[in-house]
Amino acid sequence: MLNLWGPSRIDRREMLRVGGLALGGLALPQLLARPAAASAPAGSKGKSFGKAKNCIILYLSGGPAQLDTFDPKPDAPDDIRGPFTTIQTKLPGVRFSELVPHTASWMHKAALVRTMYHDHNDHGRGSYWMFTGQPYLGSVPDVNTMTRQDLPHMGACVAKLAPGPGPLPAWAIVPHRMDVAGGRRAGQFAGSLGPKFDPLLTGGNPNDDGFKLDHLPLVANESPTVVRRRLSLVDQLNAESKPLNDLAMSGSIKDGQAKAVEVISSDAVRKAVDLSAVAPAQRERYGRNLFGQSVLLGSRLLGAGVRLVQCNWQRTQGINGFAWDTHWNNFTAHKDDLVPPYDRAFHALMTDLEQTGKLDETLVVVAAEFGRSPRITRSNSGREHWPDCFCVLMAGGGIKGGQVYGQSDKIAGRPVTNPTTPAEFTATIYHCLGLDPHTETTDVGGRPIMLSKGTPISALVD
Repeated sequence: MLNLWGPSRIDRREMLRVGGLALGGLALPQLLARPAAASAPAGSKGKSFGKAKNCIILYLSGGPAQLDTFDPKPDAPDDIRGPFTTIQTKLPGVRFSELVPHTASWMHKAALVRTMYHDHNDHGRGSYWMFTGQPYLGSVPDVNTMTRQDLPHMGACVAKLAPGPGPLPAWAIVPHRMDVAGGRRAGQFAGSLGPKFDPLLTGGNPNDDGFKLDHLPLVANESPTVVRRRLSLVDQLNAESKPLNDLAMSGSIKDGQAKAVEVISSDAVRKAVDLSAVAPAQRERYGRNLFGQSVLLGSRLLGAGVRLVQCNWQRTQGINGFAWDTHWNNFTAHKDDLVPPYDRAFHALMTDLEQTGKLDETLVVVAAEFGRSPRITRSNSGREHWPDCFCVLMAGGGIKGGQVYGQSDKIAGRPVTNPTTPAEFTATIYHCLGLDPHTETTDVGGRPIMLSKGTPISALVD
């Protein structure tokens, strides 16, 4: 037990415990250490460059069927078209599936890319390409083993080069990684940039009534008395400078512990992570389900200073247990388990951002690793993996809304105009967040890494 108040000296064992941040569960000295924000590269960047203070990615893992959401083909044969009718969006002449009425109501302020494509037909490599902007060069089994040789996720690059001033880590994944049995998919962490730039993982189930973060040294709405006691610990540590300096980890103890106390004592952080204090009606607007509450938590983390949040759709949500990977029961799953929770959460997020005046400074992205096959698998009413043509939606934060970029063919199977790669997708996000996508940084071994080999989609940004 650490002596927080008495005059006795802190012994070596207590110092070691503090070095590991025994106060709370996350090794914050390593995670919260952050460099000064890099200055924006020189040159003419356009009005949209750096307009987004932050970004939230709604990642629909498994891959939504483009024909059943954002790129319906009502004139296609019935073994391609599917059972759903179409509706008019807020953008004249653009129609969506009947399943996404809320998203349709925002098309005057959103930009839809209907012609994303790549050539990786499995979830792990497809996600790696979307997260890093570059293809995974290893095999399918290899991509399910996260290593420090992986390229970094966009969030890790933001954390290194432009983390922002807030006390929390620069980026977060809500609530969990997208993993497979026995493996952790590559591309979701900082990879070769090192663990310092890994994301905050909130963990848990944000839909729980009393949800709080599992991996931070704080409890939502913790009393100021407790915070003051922890502040006194830092004072006591500072007074013990000689024994601290005798320890190899003394620098990380001092810097990391101070940052940990900054997190603990931040009202914005305490409020952001305490969903139990959110009005029931507000929680209901996002949907009382895992994804809806993940988006709510993600939006609150943005308000607490996190620059990039990725909200992952989990396979545990829904009766089928396959996320958007609808190899069977595609239509009932989209109608009952998948589209309504997404559509509701997106609408609540956009409404809150617009009403608070934060939409112009917040980049909202709806994406996945690929789409689904145009042709229906008749034996089980499924659609298969389809990286050849799929959709990405962007709004706010420097995006020119009210447009569709790219046209697919008659069955939403291939791009006809403006084929768009993951490199261009990531470059557009970097551009909006104020980072030149061609900026080079270095990994922990000093090797150069270019943020993206693509260029921003010029039609989407000012």
